[in-house]
Amino acid sequence: MKRGGYAAGFVFIVAALIAYRIFAPQPIVKHPFVTLGRGAISDTTVVTVTGVAVGSETVDYNGKPVQAGPGHRYVLVDCRFAVPVDQVSFDDFQLVRERAASLGQEVNLGDHGDKDYFYWTYLDAAGRPTALPPTAPGPFAARLAFKVPEEAPGGFLFYWGLYWGPFALK
Repeated sequence: MKRGGYAAGFVFIVAALIAYRIFAPQPIVKHPFVTLGRGAISDTTVVTVTGVAVGSETVDYNGKPVQAGPGHRYVLVDCRFAVPVDQVSFDDFQLVRERAASLGQEVNLGDHGDKDYFYWTYLDAAGRPTALPPTAPGPFAARLAFKVPEEAPGGFLFYWGLYWGPFALK
């Protein structure tokens, strides 16, 4: 008898979840999917790439050094942002091989599933990494670090359909 009771309970839970998915109010999306998460970066003039370097290490989100490891290196892209600091989603930046024909078909340089693939940090006035966000309003600087294979010859910085580059990495 217990088995029938469990089965009935399971069927009831599944039916409740399906009913919820069907009848629950859906969020109203006023922007096309492509612009969700874009924040204040709407064209390439908002971000200026001020430097691109290649190195064997970067710093993680705690300011500790992280080694790229054998066969890899970090591409360090220093940028100046002409928008408020709270309107930038750094995690939406990618380093891609080339321009894609359509949004969503970009191919990353390196393995974006690697836990050490991407780090970002703010930069102080001297261009050194700092954990503290800028306090003054106006443009600010940040460094984006991407772990790539040693043989990667070049790529583009990419953000929601916008491209900067190409950058030679050799």
